[in-house]
Amino acid sequence: MNILVIKFRNIGDVLLTAPLITALHTAGHRVSALVKSGTEAMLEGHPQLDDVLVYPMRSQGEGRLAYLRRELAFYRQLRARRFDLAINTTEGDRGVIAAFLSGAQRRRGPFTPGRDNRWRRYLLTETVNPRDTHLRHTVLRNLDLGHPDAANIPIAVTLHINDADRDTVRRLLDAQGYDSARPLVHIHPTSRWFFKCWTDDGMAATIDHLIANGAQVALSCAPDGHERAKLDAILARCRQRPFDLGGRLTLKQTAALSAIAAVFFGVDTAPMHMAAAVGTPVVAIFGPSGAFDWGPWPNGWRSDANPYPARNGVQSAGAHLVIQQSWDCAPCGQAGCNNRKRSDCLERTGTTQVIAALDAALARSHVR
Repeated sequence: MNILVIKFRNIGDVLLTAPLITALHTAGHRVSALVKSGTEAMLEGHPQLDDVLVYPMRSQGEGRLAYLRRELAFYRQLRARRFDLAINTTEGDRGVIAAFLSGAQRRRGPFTPGRDNRWRRYLLTETVNPRDTHLRHTVLRNLDLGHPDAANIPIAVTLHINDADRDTVRRLLDAQGYDSARPLVHIHPTSRWFFKCWTDDGMAATIDHLIANGAQVALSCAPDGHERAKLDAILARCRQRPFDLGGRLTLKQTAALSAIAAVFFGVDTAPMHMAAAVGTPVVAIFGPSGAFDWGPWPNGWRSDANPYPARNGVQSAGAHLVIQQSWDCAPCGQAGCNNRKRSDCLERTGTTQVIAALDAALARSHVR
């Protein structure tokens, strides 16, 4: 069967569709993926994926009519591929419409009666009512959409890194004095949503502790002015000097940095998922979002049960550890407390607890 998997979401969301692609390929199908521009790197090089298709974006200065013509041309090319099944993996409307316009005779996607718009149901030929959505990991919910073709195999999030990306990262580290004989901690302290971030003081104190106790620390952030400013604010509070790679890495190079590291430390962001995908132990702080939904995936997981079964608190899965307050309101799923862009649960997470978790993770890395 020729299958199209559609994921119109952000970088981390796209990466977490990798196990579904692997399962469909293992069941003997040809698999293509359709994603937003800027997220395709998460699936490029996936060994079980035949094609990564990128939905056309409207160019700066492009008129609506010109863009519409390009969209229609894209859908004509999509229909020419003669997909047998299109799987929309999100609740968004655009994915349902894309599945319908792909020309696939079978169109599968999540649909919750009484909540989703009824017209969505008519564009799908097969609906999957998400089960236990509030306590079911995104990886497992993606796999539910592959039923019955989702194979019962170890579940792994696959992320391909090439040698050129590894070499680039190594050169950047070497230029700042990297010593391969000492453990490296990759810290990505930023997110496009600052209400997911820990305090600058907490990050700086953690960096200082790690370096003072013999570890090396490499910092990264997206090539975005706001994230760069936040990284600078953290660096200004540091007494020790970490390696600063902020804004200098592509997505794949960010993953290559994690692959070199003994431990990754950060918050709920795409780089956290990327670090877990390349097999690096993760210590992550969670606030408004739930680890049961978005925790770093433990590759090799063999169960249909959620690796993070609790609603909040400290949880571990495989080599990964998530730190979250055990508050009744956590996770709230909002843009900070009462949507005010600041999260008390993160601001009140103690440095002592985080440092202890990182020290333990580094100690385990020595015996791996």
